[in-house]
Order: sequence, then C-alpha cells, then structure tokens
Amino acid sequence: MILIASIFVFCIAAIFRLLDNSAGLLIANGISVSPFYLSPQEIKYQMDQIENPQLLRRLRMTLLFKKLHKLFLFLAILTFVGGVIYEFVNPTLILLF
Repeated sequence: MILIASIFVFCIAAIFRLLDNSAGLLIANGISVSPFYLSPQEIKYQMDQIENPQLLRRLRMTLLFKKLHKLFLFLAILTFVGGVIYEFVNPTLILLF
C-alpha cells in the first residue's frame, strides 16, 4: 500500500509542475525568455525588473509551485523506496494477486 501512496504523491508533484507556468507568464507580458523551464534564479532576476504588482504576485506563486513540486517529488521517491523496503520485510502486495 505504501507503493500506491508513492504514486499518489508523485501525481501531486506532477500537478504542481503543471501549475508552474513561469515562462508563459513572462512571454505573455512581452518578456522574452529562451528556455521553457526557468530556474528560480532566473525568475527572481526577472522579478527584480518587473513593476507590475499582479505579475509579481503570479511569479511568486510560480516560485511556490516550484518548491512544492520539488518537495512532493522528494516525498514520492522517499515513499517509493520505503515501500520497496517494506515489501521485502512484509510482502503484502504479492498476496493481492
């Protein structure tokens, strides 16, 4: 069951990755960016040059989504490894089949 939980946590991480649309926000406001996946440093650099408060708020949200994506991805990997170890100690998944 822990392995199934890791898949669920990974899906949450994927949702936060899809919510991160920093390059789309910058391009929609006339700011040219070369890579589609922007690093947090690049977003902070662009935030220093922007005066629009609504765009700044949306870029702060994308930074939050990036952090949440990394956190849930780490938790997914951790629960997956924990689930594999648990299945070696107490094999319950094999009994389902």
